Amino acid sequence: MHNRLALFAASLAASGVLAAGLAFVGLSPAPVPAADSTIAAPVTDAPPAPITQIDTVYVAPQATPAEIVVTKVVPAAQHGDEGGGDD
Repeated sequence: MHNRLALFAASLAASGVLAAGLAFVGLSPAPVPAADSTIAAPVTDAPPAPITQIDTVYVAPQATPAEIVVTKVVPAAQHGDEGGGDD
């Protein structure tokens, strides 16, 4: 019974610490970004540069491979013994 009471008290303490931390973070002021503190560039009357968009990309066609003809001459079959030597 004492263990259950101790666990309940510890969970209440942890919940309180978590709630206090979230409340502190929620109530603190937000940091100011560095971009807001810089001086803005002077305003000019020149129109902005046009935006260029590429729609078509031209690619050189692949070269057609050259036709290669291989001719192989096969010697006539030898008749006689399989060794092929002079006996």
